[in-house]
Parts: sequence; structure tokens; C-alpha cells
Amino acid sequence: MSDIQHLSDAMLGAASTVLGRLVEMPVAASGASRRDHEGSIKIDADTLVTAAKIPSLGITVVVRFANADIASIVNLMLGGGDAAEMGAMQLSIVSETVSQIAAAMAEELAKGVGAAGAGIRADLCNDATNLPPPPFASYEGVIQIGSEVSASIAIDFDGIAVAKLSGEEEAAAPKEQTKHTENVVVSTVEAKQAHPVSFGAMTPTAARGAHSGNNLDLVHDVPLQISAVLGKTALTLRDVVTLQSGSVFELDKLSSDPIDLYVNNILIARGEVVVVDDKFAVKISELNPSLD
Repeated sequence: MSDIQHLSDAMLGAASTVLGRLVEMPVAASGASRRDHEGSIKIDADTLVTAAKIPSLGITVVVRFANADIASIVNLMLGGGDAAEMGAMQLSIVSETVSQIAAAMAEELAKGVGAAGAGIRADLCNDATNLPPPPFASYEGVIQIGSEVSASIAIDFDGIAVAKLSGEEEAAAPKEQTKHTENVVVSTVEAKQAHPVSFGAMTPTAARGAHSGNNLDLVHDVPLQISAVLGKTALTLRDVVTLQSGSVFELDKLSSDPIDLYVNNILIARGEVVVVDDKFAVKISELNPSLD
């Protein structure tokens, strides 16, 4: 049986590790205190709420941050300045920062119960309906960054998460299996008393072609997003925040390589860039290319 209190302490420790790496300053985490959240979690201007999904456990853990605390942390990452004014770049960094912290906390939780960490994902949540329902077993802690900045972090476990982490679901499984077996026995007895049923003859329906005109007409107006990708690269957060007008970074393709065409994020073709009436266009050179 896992101790959720100790798991929460470990999760706060993982959050402090991530923050220490981001701000390059001494960081320390307090122990987690129990602060249960009875009602639904609300999303407002003062709170940043992330939902961390752990596929191997089949649970979603909610991690909440104070907006002002994260703004101060981003201010440290950017080297100081006015933390009250958040531009588009700062807001993007805020979203990435809280998601990265929550994902690290979820990975530590999975590690603490011996579960796989594959597929763990944490995203900033703007719609409270996407969060688990109450009540929650909630734990709060404080991350101290240097001597001036501290960040309050709350972790919320819904009833399903509490049952799985504490082992209650596994204990209930044998009882559920016994109940299922009894139902099978009863159904077998009733089946012996059942009368055979006769069905009338059925007339086969004429088969339609897979690409008949009628079938395609149903989806002709479905909008698709097409993207022409010149190339990709991976940058650290440190590199991103230093970008400015005139900055140059290298992509993973040569200038002579064709560009990739994606439809709804699926690679469907490759081609070359051409100009048509003073606008960029793509001339397709390969359909259904294999992934490199």
C-alpha cells in the first residue's frame, strides 16, 4: 500500500529539482501538508491549473500553482525586469514551465509506485470540465527559490487516484470476480430453461464499393488542415528566451531537400517550393512517402 503523503513529498522534491535547473539557483521544498479540496476545482486569473495524465495507472493528477508565483519564477528565468507585464513570449514560457514541472511530478509519482512513466503528459487546463470530479485528497507545499521567491504548489488526487494509489481497488477486485462468477452460474441455469428462437429469412443487401460516389459525398465538406514543413529542430528553453529579431537557428534539412506536407499532422506527400502569382506554393513530387 502506497503512502500518498510520502508520494506528495517526493513530487514536491521533483518540482524543486526542475525549478532549480530552470532558474540556476538553490531551491528547497517543504513537506506536503494535507489540505483537502471538497468542491470542484475552479480556474481563475489567480491560479494556474495543470492536469497530469499517467496512462500506466489510468489516473489524472491535478497540480495547481499561484499565477503570481510562476510570474516571479519566469521573471528570474528572463533575468529580472517587470514581472507584472507578461507578453506573448512570457505567457508561452509560463505554460511550458508549469507543464514541465507537473510532468516531472507525475513521473516521480509513477516511479514511487513502481508504474511505467511512458506517455505521461501534463497540460495547462483552461476548462474545468476536463478535470476529475470532487472530492479530492489535496496536499500543499512550498518551494523556496533563493532567499526572495517562493512558490506554493497544490496536488489534488480524486477518488479514483486515491483508491489506486492506496491499493483499495486491488483489494476489491477478488470480491468483484466472485460476484461475476455467481452471475455466470445463474445465467447458465436460466439458459437451460430458455426456449429456442427462430428467425425469418434475411435478404442480402447489395454491396457498395469502398469509394462509391454516395459515400464520398458525405465527407467532401470536412475541413482538413494542411501544413508545409520546411524543417524542424529542438531548442532548450534557455535558447528560446534569448531569441530576438535577426536570430538564426539551424533546421534538420538541407536546402536541396523537399519539404513535408502534413494533413491533420499525418505525412501525406513531399514537394518543392515554387512561386505562383507572387505567392509561395508547393509542387508535389512524392505521394505517400515513407517515414525516414
